[in-house]
Amino acid sequence: MLYGLVDANNFYVSCERAFQPRLEGKPVIVLSNRDGCIVARSNEAKALGIKMGKPLFECKELIEAHNVQVFSSNYSLYGDMSRRLMSTLTHFVEEVEVYSIDEAFILADGYEGVYPSIRGLGSAIRQTADQWLRLPVSIGFGLTKTLAKVANRLAKARPELEGVCVLDTPGAISQALEEYPVGDLWGVGGRYAGMLKRNNITTAAQLRDAPDDWIRQFMTVNGLRLVHELRGTPCKLLELSQPARKSICSEPGFGQLVPDLETLTDALTSHLSRCCEKLRKQDLLCGSVTVYLKTNRHRKTPGNGLPVKPYYNSVTVELPHPTSSTPALLKYAISGLKSIFAFGYNYQKVGIMLTDLVPFHYRQKGIFVEGPNEKMIQLSAVVDKINHRYGKDKLRLASQMYNPDWPMKLAYLSPKYTTRWEDILEVK
Repeated sequence: MLYGLVDANNFYVSCERAFQPRLEGKPVIVLSNRDGCIVARSNEAKALGIKMGKPLFECKELIEAHNVQVFSSNYSLYGDMSRRLMSTLTHFVEEVEVYSIDEAFILADGYEGVYPSIRGLGSAIRQTADQWLRLPVSIGFGLTKTLAKVANRLAKARPELEGVCVLDTPGAISQALEEYPVGDLWGVGGRYAGMLKRNNITTAAQLRDAPDDWIRQFMTVNGLRLVHELRGTPCKLLELSQPARKSICSEPGFGQLVPDLETLTDALTSHLSRCCEKLRKQDLLCGSVTVYLKTNRHRKTPGNGLPVKPYYNSVTVELPHPTSSTPALLKYAISGLKSIFAFGYNYQKVGIMLTDLVPFHYRQKGIFVEGPNEKMIQLSAVVDKINHRYGKDKLRLASQMYNPDWPMKLAYLSPKYTTRWEDILEVK
């Protein structure tokens, strides 16, 4: 078998550049929710020393000095461009595993007669993604998914490879692993990396050659699978169908600190409505609701600079029966919020998590408990259709006051070129 990993370079930035060619060659950054931290950087921005995850306010001087282009996260655009990229891959191969918004594994076997070589297949994918979507991608091929990950990283790091790296021979694999830091391997976190370095294992080749018993003892069976993959034995196959979700969560922060229960309830209703829309879109029902509150643990008192005492609390409510009805779930969520709310604190976030998810057709009725309200479930689905047609939140619950003070701040948002008619590009 030969696996490939297709990865879009600096994906969020590349999506912005796809519709604004003026950004080519300029430093560009994309921000997180509420324009708080930096979540994507162009190569030019990386060269300036702008770090991933750094708060925007700490980079203001650097941004102004070098005319860095700043964008809010345009998730509608990024999600649609991701779907188009994954659809493009199906024109070249039959089996595609969508690994993340900007990555996909492919099975590259059986195409020897169609393309002159595996490198030719990779070059064709790169050229088509650039021509159809104006997205630069890097592609790594290997005998296993882990080796494909290694190859993909090398394809990005070495300009002479022109975005395509193939590790399909013992010589090429050994040379790549001898130069590859063990801490950069897929599945090796900081704790394992430190342990391996203390045992004089600093490269992927040294980890590959370590004894199996030692690996099993210190890195469990998952570490042993990683080592076998480095040796060319596939242990991770393509997952062509996405696994069922285990939870749905939402916790955007406020643009300002919130002290009152009324505003928190308004935010909770909005977050829950978004989660329930996802729940129904995926034909799922929810059996438990978790609500949690957070203050800013880094906040300090302006007068003396002393840290303000933080507060965090959460509560989980088990429903009598699974449902996807927003009003039904909101009743339990608000009761949970009231039980953990404490006066005297300025809150930074209120979050909600839906767990114990089951298929939509699951309808277990209890002997002593009334079954799910089918009419409310159907009503919520009708509300989704109306909002999809006429605009988000055209129909909403009364507790969702639509307060303009706390919703997500997107001061640098670009147009939604591919998902909104008003923002479609015009050729003049």
